[in-house]
Amino acid sequence: MKYKVLGFAVWNGGRWYLRRRYGGTPRKLFAAGVIAAVLAGTAVAQRRASDARH
Repeated sequence: MKYKVLGFAVWNGGRWYLRRRYGGTPRKLFAAGVIAAVLAGTAVAQRRASDARH
């Protein structure tokens, strides 16, 4: 439960900081984050698939 509260605080604090620094909703930064997460997920999936074959 403590990690959930900590995650909530970090998430909302990060959103507050980005909105304060960049104003409004930083759409380009959000899009870059989503793309980075998808690429990272793809890399992890490929590595796991490669490890499973050997």
